[in-house]
Amino acid sequence: MIKLRERLDTPEALMAAIEGYQHLPIEILSQFLLDNYTVDLDVLAQFADAFEAKTAGTLKVANEIGSSAQSAA
Repeated sequence: MIKLRERLDTPEALMAAIEGYQHLPIEILSQFLLDNYTVDLDVLAQFADAFEAKTAGTLKVANEIGSSAQSAA
């Protein structure tokens, strides 16, 4: 029996596929998607860029909060 892979060619399809897996590191998540789906690499690259920007923004905010807390003390 042949199992056809679902094609992920839109950001919405990609988001549906990773539902519940966002906690994984981007390298593991990307490999999971490539192993289990037919993934449009442009969509995967856009997701990775957005994911890294979000992570960097979260770290920047955390660092700013930490700096503010240290300044207040």
